Amino acid sequence: MNNRSRALAAVLSFAIALTVSASASAAPAFTASAFAEPTTTASVSAAPAFTASDSAEPASTAFGAADGDRYFPETGHSLDPVFEPFFDGHGAVTILGHPITESFVDPYSGFLVQYFENARLEYAPDSDGELGIRLTDLGVLLGGWDLPLVVERFPIGNNPGCRYYAESGHQVCHAFLDYFEAQGGEAVFGLPITELRFENGRMVQYFQDFRLDWYPEAQDGERIRVAPLGSEHFKLMGYASSLLEPIVPGDLEDYPVLDIRLSSSVLKPLIGTDETQQVYLVVSDQNRQPVAGAAALLTIYYPDGAQFRMMPITDDSGVTQIDIPLQGSLQGSRIALEYTVVYDDLSALTRDSFYIWY
Repeated sequence: MNNRSRALAAVLSFAIALTVSASASAAPAFTASAFAEPTTTASVSAAPAFTASDSAEPASTAFGAADGDRYFPETGHSLDPVFEPFFDGHGAVTILGHPITESFVDPYSGFLVQYFENARLEYAPDSDGELGIRLTDLGVLLGGWDLPLVVERFPIGNNPGCRYYAESGHQVCHAFLDYFEAQGGEAVFGLPITELRFENGRMVQYFQDFRLDWYPEAQDGERIRVAPLGSEHFKLMGYASSLLEPIVPGDLEDYPVLDIRLSSSVLKPLIGTDETQQVYLVVSDQNRQPVAGAAALLTIYYPDGAQFRMMPITDDSGVTQIDIPLQGSLQGSRIALEYTVVYDDLSALTRDSFYIWY
């Protein structure tokens, strides 16, 4: 059975289950406005059809792209081979995150740089004038360097669960220290440059190159996370937003669809009782590329009960459309729509609505 057949079978099974369990008299309480723009259930962070540069992590699905670059379908960007050894040696995706741009020449410094979710790498001269790869000090740039602790006023060295760094005058404690040391310590993050801070409702600590955030609501092992300073710094620098646009290489036959996002719309938010409504659904992937071959089940909630309609398989533009006859519907009725979409092992749901107004 091919992918399209499996998807269709999955949605049909879902339709049968709904038919058995759905109420014939009540529609769910939806919050979507009939007067809003087409409903979108998910969005991809602003981001670049930047096709060229100006000048392995187990959790990642990166794979080979043209010219030997490692392509990351999660964000639609490739790791510049110049930065690859440094990237792999400094925590890769776990610490730096996925690339969010291609490499480009920074117009302010003239250095070759590449942005990642949590960091920026630059090919720049060191203090001796020799070119090499280094992390931009995003922790310093975005967090500032707090005044060091005064040893005479604090029981430094006697605080269980903490480690003091005399070079910067700050300490790292408890869960932050455990994560810091487990992921490479000073060699990866740089020195601590602040004590714990409370920012945007979270406890955080800045290091020279990164920031660590505390998520007490998360499960064990996931409560300390590397903050997205790369994304934050990119926005502050005022670069062209096109640099963030995802690129889908045309020569990657096995390009993986990792997620599906749905956007629905109706031809007429307000429609007459003797008309036929046209509804549209667009299915795209994690990089806003169209997904062809997705199967969609449309549930239509009329005032007197629900009906199920299989929509055509999405075309090469990721679009499917169907007509809904409204003859006999009561004026003033709100018609709620629910789309359930399946593609391979992925599924998604979105809702929309319109009114029979005249």
